[in-house]
This record gives sequence, structure tokens and C-alpha cells, in this order.
Amino acid sequence: MVRTSDPSALKRASAGSYRSTDGRFTVEQASGRWLVLDGEQLDELGLPLTRGPFSTLDAARAAIAEAREGPAPMSQLPGRMATLRREGRAAVPSGASRHPGRPAARDQRLPRSETAAAPPAARSAGSAASAAAVSAPPRAEIRTYRAGEGAALRGFWSTVGFRSLGDDDESLDRLAERNPGLVVVGSVGEAIVATALGAWDGRRGWIYHVAVAEELRRTGLGRRIIHEVERRLRALGCPKVNVIVGDDNEGAARFWAAMGYSSPPARQYGKEL
Repeated sequence: MVRTSDPSALKRASAGSYRSTDGRFTVEQASGRWLVLDGEQLDELGLPLTRGPFSTLDAARAAIAEAREGPAPMSQLPGRMATLRREGRAAVPSGASRHPGRPAARDQRLPRSETAAAPPAARSAGSAASAAAVSAPPRAEIRTYRAGEGAALRGFWSTVGFRSLGDDDESLDRLAERNPGLVVVGSVGEAIVATALGAWDGRRGWIYHVAVAEELRRTGLGRRIIHEVERRLRALGCPKVNVIVGDDNEGAARFWAAMGYSSPPARQYGKEL
């Protein structure tokens, strides 16, 4: 019997998901294999470093034990966020475009109290202590899309460069009505800061328009909103979910691979009606 005080012990978090007692590692099942996510070490996108896939849960446990033998890595995310805030610019994943010259939608900006840089006293030294003094980014609420929020969503998407085709109020409300609870947004106060439009055709699930506000990227918000859509699809009995990624969007491809999604050797065909 494993002692719960053992930091290496894995406790079941949900179907196909385990977490180490100390919270550092998460083990998730994807396509019949296991991925190990290290919460104390980030990859180049700011996502938890992923090890695997492993064919068995025991192999994943062995990988965790091996990772613990080295020095415990420390996340540089707080320091990077502090630097970006002092410089007045947002964190953008590799491969994403900034769309220079495009003004942000005024009603989508976060409250100044949520996004302002640290006071001068906290910025003076430039040391680890001053970086730690900078307040953490606001934690977004993950919730279901509400009918009539089309204008807010389109305003948000314009700031991240999405081509909004067929996203009028009627289409969005119809999507939400046909897929109850699957159209999900992240919000901070009244501002929408993330989206993931889920759908299920009765055979396969789909996720569209995944986006996170630039100032909240590399904070885990993208992973949170995708996990929430996956949870809701799984509860409906959906066995598999698909996403579409452009061949030129390398940053998105790395994000989905880190989330456990694979790209089969197939062609995607489409036609605008």
C-alpha cells in the first residue's frame, strides 16, 4: 500500500489522468499511451514540459522517478512575465503573429489594476526579489458562452488576427444551441480573454477558434480551456476530438502536440458554402 505522504505516489485525478502527491507531475492518457507533464519545468512555449509518450503507466512512473533524480527545475515564467510587463509588451508564442498596427478592441482590455506593472520600488533592483514582487496575472474564469456575446467574441478575435467567417450573432447562438455547454470562453471581469468553440456531430468532437489574449499566454490558460472542453465532450460520450491547424502555424502545432494530439497522415478538404 502506497503512503499518501510519498511525493512520488500517483493519485487518480479523473478518468485517464493521475497526479503526483506533491502536485509537480501530471500523467495523462492520450491515444492509448501516457504523457508526463512536469509542472516545474516549461518548454519554449511556456507549457509544462512533456515527456513521452509511454506505452504503460509503469513506464511513465519510471520517467517521473528519473526526472526527480536531477536537480529540481524551477519555472522562469514569473520572471519572464515581470520583464514583459516592465517593457510594456505581451508574450507571444513562437510562430504567432503580432499584427502590428492593429488596435486592440477597447472593451477587451483588462482593467488597469489587473495589468499594470509593479510600482517603482519593485522595479528598481531588477533582482529575483523584485520579480517576485510583481503581481501574478489575473486568473480567468472558464465558463459557457452566453447568447448575445457575439460582438464581444468578434472584438476579441480581431485582436488575435482570426479571420471571422460565419461568426455573426445568429451563427454563434445556433452553434451554442446545438452544442449545449461546449462553446466555452475565458473571462476576466467583463473582458473575454480566451475562447474554444466545441462541437460534437454525434461521432467526433471538434474544437474551433482556440485563442488566448496575448498578455495571458504562457500562463496555462490555453491548457485549462482545452481540458474543460474535453471534459464536457467526454461527459457526452464523445470518443475522439479533432482540431484543424494550418501547415504554416508551427506554434499551434507544438501546442496541440504538447496537449497529446497527433497528426495522422491524412488530407483535410473543405469548401466554403
